[in-house]
Amino acid sequence: MTKFTGDIGLQFTIHIANQYTVPEIVRLAGIAHDQGFDQVWVNDNLGYRQIFVVLAAMATKVPIRLGSAILVPYFRNPVDLADSIATITELTDGRELSIGIARGAHVIAGNQVTAEKPLTTIRETVSSVKALLAGETVSFKDYPHVGSYFHLNPDWEFQLDFEPQAPVRFYSGGNGPKGLQIAARIMDGILIGGYYNPLVRTGRLAAMLEPPRTLAAEVQPNIPQYDTCELNVSISRNRDAAFQFAKPYVSHMLISLKQMGFTDDEFRTIFVEPGLVTAVDEAFESGATVAQAAQLIPDEAVKSCFVVGEPEECKDQILDLMEHAENLNFGQVCLAKLGPDYEEAITLLRQHVLAD
Repeated sequence: MTKFTGDIGLQFTIHIANQYTVPEIVRLAGIAHDQGFDQVWVNDNLGYRQIFVVLAAMATKVPIRLGSAILVPYFRNPVDLADSIATITELTDGRELSIGIARGAHVIAGNQVTAEKPLTTIRETVSSVKALLAGETVSFKDYPHVGSYFHLNPDWEFQLDFEPQAPVRFYSGGNGPKGLQIAARIMDGILIGGYYNPLVRTGRLAAMLEPPRTLAAEVQPNIPQYDTCELNVSISRNRDAAFQFAKPYVSHMLISLKQMGFTDDEFRTIFVEPGLVTAVDEAFESGATVAQAAQLIPDEAVKSCFVVGEPEECKDQILDLMEHAENLNFGQVCLAKLGPDYEEAITLLRQHVLAD
């Protein structure tokens, strides 16, 4: 089996792993570093621990590359984003701060904010934040949509009064064709989020990657593109706990796959009966929470989006999906979501799945 030659990261999904305080998250990042992982990513949600506080706390204690997977642009204005990002670079000892950015999950962020013009929002946010980080003076008359959305004075000129102390690179967490075109034109790579598993299993991913990679080579020939895929894992010695942990994610991921145009046959390929997708969609439309919708998910359907279970049943599946990542020229495999006990999962992944 081909060995993956790129970086291997971890994603801490802190809105579901809500039992961990910030000091505990920092300790887990330290375990990740000690186990030899290359990067830790954290996600962005309203009502949970604040992403930049978590990133700053990790940066002060753990010498590991950090990133957002993903940052939601509707939650804070571009000047505040630039301020926050540049501030954290003063804590990273020169290590890249990776900013994965996208509109956010439809059934979570999509219900929390008025997600107007997502493609324009992403393009204007990334462009204006990059300009601010580069020391440029920015007027939001040049970025009218986000300027209006956040009530920024179009006649005021904004500029950072300090410089970032480490590289900041942007990665698109939006994986639709138009979003990937934006990534190719103004970002440093693509972040294939939690849909990597079903996209590989249905054979969709290679065709998705080819157009933006070709475009990036044309319009940004001097910017090496670095693509990351999130490989969803829920691993534990407690098999039932592993399945239960993954179900909330699967509930809203199935709706996203439906929006991506997955056919009934494709759903069956990934262990999901089409009627389940309809039932989950109707539950959300009726006001169900993610936790409530998760109760509709049978164990078999969890395999649609996760490698799940005990180490022995996860190992070959993970290594196979990592071989696909190697063949698809990804720079990093990010093992995402992890499982009900992060410390256990980190240790099992390194010592039982990835051991030489």
